[in-house]
Amino acid sequence: MSSEHALEHLYVIFYDNQQGLGLCGCGNPEAAYDLVRDLLGLMPLYEESRWKTAESLTGNIPGAHHIVLGAMERAGLIEHGTSLSGAWLTDKGRWCLAAMRTAEFEDLDRQGYPHDGEPCTDACWRAPATA
Repeated sequence: MSSEHALEHLYVIFYDNQQGLGLCGCGNPEAAYDLVRDLLGLMPLYEESRWKTAESLTGNIPGAHHIVLGAMERAGLIEHGTSLSGAWLTDKGRWCLAAMRTAEFEDLDRQGYPHDGEPCTDACWRAPATA
């Protein structure tokens, strides 16, 4: 996958309401980008009590941990069994983490949708993520 296409797919993950997190670009979206990258990098949360670090990243605010991880799950980046604190990465989450580790947020913000605006398929998240 080309650098441009990887950034377009990250754009979908962050800004699209149907396929991603549905974030807006105002305020401090770079902090949200960093938070998602850092949380994905902790997965699986059930190992070595990584859920505690995840809670601290979400500010140790009651409910914030649940809301943030729930949004990440709805975006298809993670899944969980009996508790969100035991979440693990999906294929899309692994792809996203790899892309985020090589892409700067300011590059993402200049992108648009891939596939001429058509929805992504599962195949998008199996391709190497090079940004």
